[in-house]
Amino acid sequence: MGSGPSLLHREDIHVVIVGGGYAGIQLAKSLKNKARFTLIDPKEMLYHNVGAVRSCTEPGFVKKIMIPYAPTFGENFKQGTVTAINAAEKTVLLSSGETVKYSHLVLATGSTGHFPWSLPDGMTTAAAVVEKSEEVLKQVTLIHNRKILVDGESSDAFQKRLKEILEMLGVKLVLGERVTNLAELPTNRVETATVMTDKGTEISADLVIPCTGLKVNSMAYKDSLAFSMEDNGSLKVNNFFEVQETEGIYAIGDCTNIPETKMTYRAGMHAELLAKNILAQETGGIKKEYKPDPFIMTLSLGRKAGMGQKGSSLLPEFMVRMLKSRDMMAWKVWRDMGQSAPS
Repeated sequence: MGSGPSLLHREDIHVVIVGGGYAGIQLAKSLKNKARFTLIDPKEMLYHNVGAVRSCTEPGFVKKIMIPYAPTFGENFKQGTVTAINAAEKTVLLSSGETVKYSHLVLATGSTGHFPWSLPDGMTTAAAVVEKSEEVLKQVTLIHNRKILVDGESSDAFQKRLKEILEMLGVKLVLGERVTNLAELPTNRVETATVMTDKGTEISADLVIPCTGLKVNSMAYKDSLAFSMEDNGSLKVNNFFEVQETEGIYAIGDCTNIPETKMTYRAGMHAELLAKNILAQETGGIKKEYKPDPFIMTLSLGRKAGMGQKGSSLLPEFMVRMLKSRDMMAWKVWRDMGQSAPS
């Protein structure tokens, strides 16, 4: 955040960040050398899930999407799982039985879902992720229950070009059909199975990976803050990220009910603004409201292809190839964490 107000001299200020995803690490970086904070996450490393699919199709790539927290945050990182929040005492409880006191609590728990998009509970080490990823190197058939891929905010031109590139890459598209036997299929492991759709299509597969969307990860707060949750588990926040009916508790990233498409860059924007607002609030400054920005998305289609959209306009494909397709922007995450990526 550069120069500006500092709260390091304030012993009464301790920002506890629950969740080390994109929003959590950005907030921690923004507070570094500005305020006392603790980042808590069950894993020993950031799992850069933007590159998750490539880790299952390109041998060795998985090591590039796991960035350890400790070298970046040192003693400000605590590996553990938050199981409860005591708003009256201003403490969080870890599964180990340890309690951590806070002045400001920020929930950045993100989303949860199927591997490889999300890591299963208990998969907290880089070694375990490497072993799992190397089990599932395969080619792809894509089944989707709508004719529109990726996001409803994308334009017709985006959709047309996306399908052209996927077909050129040899990806088989089965669109407008819903898988009817997903609950009975073996998922995320190599095992021969037959995928069936509501249109009668049958597809033989030796690996099925559900990509039906992510769910809000509410495990840390579902019991303690049930009164501030939407039905889908997200937290009700105002334009300052303050959780409804609480004091000193905030939420950023995917676990909020902000009406916008959940994107990595937006999680980062939440974190940067919240860090500035906490500093402003404690030093007599003026807080700023969050205002969602225009839609922007980039999509990698292998190492040699990519496309994107900003507002209603398509981005130059060569730009997306250079920025994202080469290594799914893993280079940027390693750089932002102040570490060197593995070769």
